[in-house]
Amino acid sequence: MIETAFTGANGVRQSLLHSKKTNKIARQQAVLQLLSGTGKGKNRDSLSISSEARKFSRESIVALVDKSANVSKGELSYYFNHYNDSRAILDAINFGENVYCGYNPEFKDYGILSFDYNGSRQVIPNYAVPKMNAGSLAGIQAVNNSLVLNNKSYYGWTASNGGRYTWTVNNGMIGYAQSEKLLAEDNSRIYEAEMGKAGDILSALAQGRSLWGELYSRKEVLSTCEKVGITPGFFSIDAGAGRHTYILQESGSVINVSKNITRWNNMNWIEIGYKEGDTFSIYGNEYAIDSNGHIHVSADDTFTSTDVKFPKRSMQ
Repeated sequence: MIETAFTGANGVRQSLLHSKKTNKIARQQAVLQLLSGTGKGKNRDSLSISSEARKFSRESIVALVDKSANVSKGELSYYFNHYNDSRAILDAINFGENVYCGYNPEFKDYGILSFDYNGSRQVIPNYAVPKMNAGSLAGIQAVNNSLVLNNKSYYGWTASNGGRYTWTVNNGMIGYAQSEKLLAEDNSRIYEAEMGKAGDILSALAQGRSLWGELYSRKEVLSTCEKVGITPGFFSIDAGAGRHTYILQESGSVINVSKNITRWNNMNWIEIGYKEGDTFSIYGNEYAIDSNGHIHVSADDTFTSTDVKFPKRSMQ
């Protein structure tokens, strides 16, 4: 016999005494009841949760979580306060900090997802995490070589198997949604490495990081860019961490135009041997050194060439 303790919504600590076999059967039956109604006979939008799970009383929630999770009523306060707000639950998981999934692999539905919220640890029972319908979400697609994604938003990503998966954009981090990834079925786990690589490449670009020395090949960079509609030439990306401009070469090499512009504008060219009035030809435009030794290139300028030509340096 085993004893399972849980705290009800009224704050009273209660105990249940039952056999391990009975406990397992009861929990399995409960899961089947909770999940059996999901999506049946109903049109699903981008957010859905089993109607049976919604009816489950708050007083019973903690009893459904594995005893090993050691969950208190306070740690479930976010869930209780947003019990009927699927979007709030998903956002807390996908855009939160220190998100972690703990469960027994043999009985995943009775584990929990935890995250930090306002300085405290909060948990959501795994079975109660809303599933997203990635097919209803807009894809990640550049327009005229400009990729603009709304921050704290959800998008659909199509893997090489044709499967559609939910991705998030979070301050320049782009990739498989935590709520889906952590509770993924085996068939989607097969494509996690593929999606992880693409997400890493897009995230690096969205944050203005150099791709030099990273663990992806030029072929992978080129393939990922092409997948989201970015073709060789100038392109920009803005995904909640500022706008960054690049040049994608046919080889898959990427030149960080934004970093180059910042470096060139900050440099005092007179101090290194040039003189006032010397003119640089940068990406099809001409920029003259002013009396303070600087040139002034703007990322908003229209560039017509990928060439950069420096004037002949003055001999002192």
